[in-house]
Amino acid sequence: MTIAAMVPPLGLRPSPIYRLPPELLIEIFVSCSDEPSDDLTPVALGQVCRYWKDITHLSPRVWRHIYLYEHHPISVSHDQASWWIYRSMPLPFDVRVEVQSMDMILPLLSPVLWHMSRLEKCVIAGIHHEEFDLTKYDFDRTRDTLVDELNLLVKGVGALGLGANGHSDVSDDRLYPSIFRVHGPSDGPPELSMHLAVYALPLASVMRPIPITSLCITEFSLDVTTDVVRMLNFLRCTPLLETLHFAGWPQEGEPILPGFLFHVHLPRLRILLLRSTCSVRAILSHIDAPALEELYLEHTNVDFEIRTEPYVALQHPPEEGESDDEAHDFSQSPWSDHATGMGLRALLRRSRPPLQVLHMDYADMRTKDFRWCFDRLDRLREFRIVGSDMSDRVVGMLAPYRRRWLSFGLANLKEPDDPRGSWAIRLPSLTKLEIWHCQRVSGDTLVQALQERVRFTDFAAEEGRAETVQTVSIVGCSEFQFHHEQMLSETLGDRLRVT
Repeated sequence: MTIAAMVPPLGLRPSPIYRLPPELLIEIFVSCSDEPSDDLTPVALGQVCRYWKDITHLSPRVWRHIYLYEHHPISVSHDQASWWIYRSMPLPFDVRVEVQSMDMILPLLSPVLWHMSRLEKCVIAGIHHEEFDLTKYDFDRTRDTLVDELNLLVKGVGALGLGANGHSDVSDDRLYPSIFRVHGPSDGPPELSMHLAVYALPLASVMRPIPITSLCITEFSLDVTTDVVRMLNFLRCTPLLETLHFAGWPQEGEPILPGFLFHVHLPRLRILLLRSTCSVRAILSHIDAPALEELYLEHTNVDFEIRTEPYVALQHPPEEGESDDEAHDFSQSPWSDHATGMGLRALLRRSRPPLQVLHMDYADMRTKDFRWCFDRLDRLREFRIVGSDMSDRVVGMLAPYRRRWLSFGLANLKEPDDPRGSWAIRLPSLTKLEIWHCQRVSGDTLVQALQERVRFTDFAAEEGRAETVQTVSIVGCSEFQFHHEQMLSETLGDRLRVT
């Protein structure tokens, strides 16, 4: 029976359906709401009369099926999903999403992700066909949010028009054939993640905040140009984020207009990885991550000038450290070294994070940036650097120094505890050091700096005043030769790892 058949004509006696008890009306209303042809059926039923409105509002079963369509205004779909979820409480519910663009799936589902513990089935129709039944898995339903991980593969507008028969919106299921994936440890409840291949990151204006804790953004090809403004705005929709991985391509993005970059506050972010991008400075300078513990910078060195940083030129006065490096040390990637160093400075200055792990894999900084960061990373426990052309000056910073002046050449120092209290050491919590394929550092400097450091920190650790190095790995450094290994082994013993 349709809704129109239930409504009595004006001036006529009420239809017998109006004399049915509420229990039977509820069954009829539930049957009507099961039809996807009209996604607003419960609302329409409640507008017939006060009696029907009361029945629909007091009957969670009527609201258990949510139908979301791309052609509706996104704000209406968000309100509809939220209202249906609220009215169906505490019963489980189903969701059906019909779209002709993969880019709209996440925005439409964004209000639902907070209530995945009650979701039984999610059906995606249109450009992508998928039916995911959550009742088949033993998820931990005590949690409000089941989807912790989101993987976005950004194809870029260059992928438009590559579908069959010339249709630009044909889904490429070879990239991510399934949106929902179940994984997790064998000895615990399964975990749920989402994987989407999209043309661009969703605009913040079409999103509701989502409860994910892990986000991976991967730019699929060179056709994708990193849109830092759009990415930072999207990160505003992830207030619970703990892990962020971003992998792009080492190419310049579009110029950023003044006033378009805003800081994004990620209070729970603990792990950040940036790989193969020229936007390191723009990202690090505009993320506020006071809980950050691990930072991974990979393959960010480039030998061409990075010029798309107009916000730098507008700083009055310029940021601290903006001037050229006074050390004038050799660098094969001076522009990316400058950008990485200034970005890391901005992150540390604003957030003051308790950073414990810093990995720099073919990512470099200027000598002045290393020193600035080393002076402020008091909690850093693990430092790994690969493929750097850092100089002996940087390695020398690992040795003890006098607070009033640098004192390099302390090989004969026998008493590290100076009575005047003027001795200090950078990275005082460092326990693991790895130096891989750094060809500009001499073996003599490595031996001298590390011997002095270990003697100093071993003495302090015995008195319970500091941490000392537990592991030192020196791999693939051409200037570190066999006799250097022997000399350093006398101090480090089995704590030294070499090839």
